[in-house]
Order: sequence, then C-alpha cells, then structure tokens
Amino acid sequence: MCGIFGYTGHEQAAPLLVGGLRLLEYRGYDSAGIAVTNGSGSISLTRRAGGTDSVARLSAAIDELSPHGSVGIAHTRWATHGKVAERNSHPHVGRSGNVAVVHNGIVENYLELKTGLTDSGITFSSETDSEVIAHLVAHEIEQGADLATAVGNAMKLVEGATAIVATSTAEPEKLVAARLGNAGGIVIGAAEHAYMVASDIIALLPHTNRICYLESGQVVTITPDSCQITRLNGSPVLAEFITSSRSADMAARGRYPHFMAKEIAEQPDSVTAAMRQRVDLATRKIDLPEFDLSPAEALSINRAVFIGMGTSLHAGMNGASSVEALARIPTYSENASEFRYRNPVLDEHTLVVSVTQSGETADTLAAMELARDSGSRLVTAVEAEGTQATRLANVTLPVRCGQEIGVAATKTMTATMITLTLMAARLAALRGNLSEEDEAEIATALSSMPALVGTALEREDPIKKIAADLTNYHHLLYLGRGAQFPVAMEGALKMKEIAYIHAEGYAAGEMKHGVNALISEEMPTIAIAPRDAMFEKMVSNVNEVKSRGGRVIVVTTDGDDIMESIADDVLYVPQTIPILQPVLNVIPMQMLAYHTSIALGMDPDKPRNLAKTVTVE
Repeated sequence: MCGIFGYTGHEQAAPLLVGGLRLLEYRGYDSAGIAVTNGSGSISLTRRAGGTDSVARLSAAIDELSPHGSVGIAHTRWATHGKVAERNSHPHVGRSGNVAVVHNGIVENYLELKTGLTDSGITFSSETDSEVIAHLVAHEIEQGADLATAVGNAMKLVEGATAIVATSTAEPEKLVAARLGNAGGIVIGAAEHAYMVASDIIALLPHTNRICYLESGQVVTITPDSCQITRLNGSPVLAEFITSSRSADMAARGRYPHFMAKEIAEQPDSVTAAMRQRVDLATRKIDLPEFDLSPAEALSINRAVFIGMGTSLHAGMNGASSVEALARIPTYSENASEFRYRNPVLDEHTLVVSVTQSGETADTLAAMELARDSGSRLVTAVEAEGTQATRLANVTLPVRCGQEIGVAATKTMTATMITLTLMAARLAALRGNLSEEDEAEIATALSSMPALVGTALEREDPIKKIAADLTNYHHLLYLGRGAQFPVAMEGALKMKEIAYIHAEGYAAGEMKHGVNALISEEMPTIAIAPRDAMFEKMVSNVNEVKSRGGRVIVVTTDGDDIMESIADDVLYVPQTIPILQPVLNVIPMQMLAYHTSIALGMDPDKPRNLAKTVTVE
C-alpha cells in the first residue's frame, strides 16, 4: 500500500527521496510528497496528488523548486481518510511547521485525538487521520521532548496499526521511525555515512544491502553515522543488521513492456526455485526442510485451515485441496478478514496456514495473531522473508520466486501453489498417508513442471485474439469444479484487477442455483475443464451455457477433442497429474487478463485503486 522512504546523510536528499518513491510505485498510490529539512530551521514541503502520475509530477516540481537539505522523508499515499488532494497528501506537518511526518496504517482513535487537539487550539489542514500524529509529535517537542521521545509518547496514544517516520527542525540530522502492529514494514538501511528507512527493502537496494527490520513497538533514531533502536518506553534494543541477497536490478523490466509480462514469463524459473533442494529428482523423493514437524506432531493435527486475501486466498484454496487429498486431514480455506472476526474454533490440534506474498498483509497478520494466541500451529507461505508474517509463524515456507513488482500477482501464485503442494506431500508422508509410489509420481510430475509451464506460455497467440474480442464485453463468467474452482476465481480476479471488466468466478455446480439467469450473448463464459474426474460434468456445464445462447471459451488439456465440437474457442494447456494441473491452468488466465488489459489501453502494472501490499483493513 502506501510507500515510505527516508534519508539522512551528506547528499542532497530530494533526488534520493524521489528515487525511493519510484521504486515503491508498484505498491499503488494516488498522491506523493516529500519533506526536506534544510538545517537552517525550516522544512521544505512538496506534494502532488491526482493518480499514478503523482511521482512524475512531484519529480518535475522538485527539479524546479530544488529543495535544499540532506535529511528528508517521502511518501506515496493510497487514500483511506479524505479525498485525493494535495492537502491530504503526506508528509503532514505540525502546527508550528517544525515537524513533518509520513504515516502508513490507520489511527483508529483519531476522532478522539483530533477532538482533543482541536480543543487545545490546533487547526487541521487535512481530512486525514495521519495529521493527528504530526500534531501529537509537535506538541511533545513543544513541551521539551526530543524527537525520539516525542514519537514514542505520541505512539502510546495511538490505537491501531501504524508505521511513521518523522523529521524535526530541532534536530535536523535525525530521522525517527516507529512501528505499531502490522501497518506495513519499516526496514532500515545502513550505507557509508548515511542511513535510510523504507517500507520495502527494494527502495534501499540501490544504496545498500545491509538492512535491519523494525519490530512492532520499536522506535529507531538514525543520523548519517548512527542507528539506535529502542522500545516505546525508551529501553534499548540491539540493532541486528543482515546482508540481503536481493539486488536492485531485480526491479528492472528488461526487454518486457510491463513488469506483469516479465513476471508471467519468469514462471518456469520461479517454479524451479520453489522446488530447488526440496525435490530430489534422482531418488524421486520430496523434502521440505523448513517444514520441520515430527511424525508425532503431524499426527496430532486433526484439522487444517488456510487463510489469505485475493490471489493468496486462491493459492490457499488450492493448498487446502492438496492437503485434504494427500494428507487426509479435514481442511478448508477462508478469507483472512472474515476468519479473524467470526470467533473461529482453534486449538493446538489445528494447523493454520497463512498465505501472504508480502508478509505484511494487515488482515492476514491479524488472523495469524488470533491463531497463535489460540495455541494453533502456524505456518506461513511467503515470498518476502524476514517480514512480520515470518516472525509470527512457527514455520516459514519461502516460495522463493523473487521480487514481484506488478500489482496483479502472477509468479507468486504459481510458486506458492507448488510450495503448498510440497507441504501437502510432506505432511502426508509424515502421517503415513503417502506411499513411495505416490511420492515418486508427484516428484516425477514436479520435475516436468518448469518445462510444462514454458509450453503453456508459448501458446500466447490464440489468447491474444480472444483477448482482443473480450474488449467488447462488460461482464464475464468463470467456471470451475473441484481443484479448478480456485483457478476460475483467480481468472476472474485478474480480469477485474487489470482490465476493469466485471468478472465472477463460480463453482460450476452452482449454475442452476442462480447463475444461469445471467447467461446471454452479452456475457461470455470461461470454463476451466481439463480431462480429469470432473470433465464430463464440465461438458454438461458448457452445454448449459451454449443452449442459452452464451459464448464459451474453454481451457482444457492437450488431446481433448470433445470441447472443440461444442465450445466457441478452446485454449489448450499441457496435461499433468491432477494435483498439479491447476498450476498450468492458471497460466492462460493470467495471459488472458494481461492481453485484454493491453487491448483496452490500460497499464497492467498499476491498476487503479489497488495496491501491491495491503497494510490496512
């Protein structure tokens, strides 16, 4: 969601701040701004609002204004409180103009705090909850507190997940950042005679790979040559810096027109990475070293729950299907935001598996905390290692597909599906439910997956033709059964996300229970129908649509000749074993949405109103 970057060093801050924001654009935003402390008692504030060109407009303004100073903070905002306008953009300043603050998250008690501040004579210039924090920090400084103490005291008053960075003219070399709960990460970067903070490591990589993650309830104070972390009460915490293996060039599009196209094309590699050192292709054995349950612990599990949001939910649905099929444990999947509020029954015999690409998704983290507090064993499948999800979980399963920049998830989906299939197989083996023959079959099929994914990607031309035609429609229906139902859900989500076409993913068995009323020439249907145990039923579903005048596009497996005779268009994918077939079926869903978006003249990397990392509810 919102992006944060801060710098203190000996270089001019403004260009570096804009550069940091450019690397954070993938998170989604509608406005952008910077504040530079110039060392002579004033803060230069520059903000622009109005959409995904805000960073470019901000950069042009800074080129013209040339704010001077070697300390500053920057922010890209995605509106939650107040409309998109410059006055609502970050940074926000305190009453006297001597403090500037950027903020991620939501201040749940901001109306109460705002009322108190207003009664004390403070006038607000924005509609945001974030401005409350700027005034709280400024008030503390006016009472004689230093910046770090002021931030810590302000955070004690705030309710809700919050991450902030503040600068003050009273201590012009310092930046202070704080984190409460799960409002997105704060990562500290250490360079030569400079320190930085950011909401994502990718903004730090052009400058340093020495990083430290700020935990909830901690405050960090940085100067060009020092870094000090404390708890809110001021007690010291050791700053533990690590060397990240990520590199800045991972963010480059290379030869691809969009990050999404690049990341779709990277899936043979990302699938391979997900299997590396986990599948022994010589012995046809499956191992998952990170999943270090003992056989007794595995046998003690009597129920499994998968939680996630968006694409991660769909990957979790697929994972739940695999666990139930292989490990024979009652399993279900659920939207994390619903799970956390319905008082679920959890205990030490429940395995809770969270799926979160960023590791910082607010609803998923809150659901994980609920599971942890209930005594459940907690596993997380995540791309971004070292994030909050990994610190909450008992077991972390890195999906290892590499940084994903496009807002619409692609390679993280397929890599996560592979990772969760490996977990399901390992759990089944630990419980004695996976024979050597079945394990060998899965391992053999996995060894072929990178090549099969590559084959699926090569079949782009017919998808482009169908995508061009889909631009003439405003509604789409996606149908699937069994393990293909999550694929239908994901296909519909992708089309909504980046082509802005209303699309619904449905379990095909639901058609007679209401969906048939929507079928017409104006609503094409995409049916996911590989040659599996559900194939004959899907043939019946396709005939239902055709008999009502609907156009049908079928995704099926190589060798099928039945769908050719009844569907309007057929897209073929390679065939593999049933438990892995959904991974291949997702590929044309991604490409169909991507090419429809392109045909409509959209930017698939920056879908409107969406963010890569959702750090608020």
